[in-house]
Amino acid sequence: MTERMTVPVHRKDFVAGSVLLRPACEDDSERVWEWNFAPDVRARSVSTHFVTFAKHQLWFAKRLACKDSPTWIIEENKLGVGVVRLDPTVGYSKISIALTANARGRGVGKKAIAAACKEWGKAIVAEIVPDNHASRAAFESCGFKKVATTQTLLTYKWTP
Repeated sequence: MTERMTVPVHRKDFVAGSVLLRPACEDDSERVWEWNFAPDVRARSVSTHFVTFAKHQLWFAKRLACKDSPTWIIEENKLGVGVVRLDPTVGYSKISIALTANARGRGVGKKAIAAACKEWGKAIVAEIVPDNHASRAAFESCGFKKVATTQTLLTYKWTP
């Protein structure tokens, strides 16, 4: 596993309790792919399709070049344990989060979500599959309110 990368001075880290969010960098590509496409993460995701590492690398490079779409590495005790990203659109941004198995169930995701919301400071939407009770609880505890429900998707919204 890659050790924590030194972040240039012009980038800033965000802290929420014992959880740190730092801007993702090129060296994080493989870990982000592993976290996002772990079978247990895919099973809880809105999109269950698999993406090859080669396609991910192209997407990740474009993602890092886009300054209006933040991607943060979630660190706990200086070890990467997941990724959170925001995809801006008109009127709000959509949040996505993926954690390693050992980071789940301990409040790490909740702290990362809260830190991302605080830093972004604009409306954020989360789309969650109905049976993902842990994600629903994490987002609700961060002040997200359910605004839409279908058989396959729950939409939550947070506003500052």
